[in-house]
Amino acid sequence: TTADGASSTSDRVTIDSGGRVGVGTTSIDTSALLELDSTTGALLLSRMTNTQRDALTGVNGMVIYSSTDNAVEAYENGVWVNI
Repeated sequence: TTADGASSTSDRVTIDSGGRVGVGTTSIDTSALLELDSTTGALLLSRMTNTQRDALTGVNGMVIYSSTDNAVEAYENGVWVNI
């Protein structure tokens, strides 16, 4: 991609031969499926109300931000828990 106002391109997203995805890095850790590397941004989780969350088909390991509880929650052993 090309940054705003720049004339040269630079890699911003990488997908390697193993299907691993790197954002902000071209050297993805071999243990990662998704690697984010930044000193200016953070991972932003899906934000939803508890009603929206409860409409999901929960799968152990899901992580969301509950705007009802103002908490990061994970689906664990069949229930949503604050983490």
